[in-house]
Amino acid sequence: MRKLRKNNTGYDIKQCFVGSEGTLGIVTGAVLRLAPLPIRRATGWLKLAMGAPLAELLTLVRRESTDLLTMFEFMTARSIALASEAMTNPPSVGAGAGGTVLAELTSSSRHLDLDGLMEAVLAEAIESGWIEDAFLAQSGSQRSAMWEVRETIPEGEKRRNGSVKHDISVPLSSIQRFLDLAGSQVRSYDADLELSVHGHVGDGNLHYNVLVPPGVDRIEFTKRIESGLSLQLYDTAAALGGTFSAEHGVGRFKRHLLERYGDVGRIAAMRRIKTAFDPADIMNAGAMVRPLGNGSAS
Repeated sequence: MRKLRKNNTGYDIKQCFVGSEGTLGIVTGAVLRLAPLPIRRATGWLKLAMGAPLAELLTLVRRESTDLLTMFEFMTARSIALASEAMTNPPSVGAGAGGTVLAELTSSSRHLDLDGLMEAVLAEAIESGWIEDAFLAQSGSQRSAMWEVRETIPEGEKRRNGSVKHDISVPLSSIQRFLDLAGSQVRSYDADLELSVHGHVGDGNLHYNVLVPPGVDRIEFTKRIESGLSLQLYDTAAALGGTFSAEHGVGRFKRHLLERYGDVGRIAAMRRIKTAFDPADIMNAGAMVRPLGNGSAS
């Protein structure tokens, strides 16, 4: 509960709770740092050319806009189509041959020309051949319609019969490499499978989802994919310096993946921390790791 910006007086204990999924205790209070409310936004719909380098495009936008870039979301054409099918009034924005990026600049300043900055960045990206075409939201309603497409993708997948979700995280420099390798793995596994790929590329996070074929039992299909193809995808992510869970966590169902891909020394340290905070294993018992002497190796 300290409000100090700098405090180098020992271990920063509160950081132990980051990513702990409730296994170490319950947060009952926190000190928040407030920021000015953004009053201006520039939202761009970028139709990517085939093979457009996502990492380089992100670097360009960040270089020119610095901290003003707050969103950089990637979507494939299939993901956009699924969302559009689930929407009452989908916008007619479409996707490029390489998919789409939804990028947004925000600021609390009344003096910055965000639209002009976004237009200049998009012009440079088009000149580089990375973008086929781009649209800049001209109103709040247009911006909302663009964001509704992104936010409706999970509902679109659900309406189509669901998907087997993979919450992949890889270094930014390896995103395109992962997409290329994973695409080959899926085609080799079953060329008829369809994908819905979208995610927070600015954070190196891809939701690499395999669509359940129509008329196929979702549970049985999920079991088959998770015992085979999923491990191939996770192996690829790990080989590129990534991981199997960017934001969904480990919980109980993915403990075997933590054992498979986690560093042995790190897992041992996690168990020691768990023992120090919760030796009786009463905080979200059985999730992620167990304390030492609890009968399990994880």
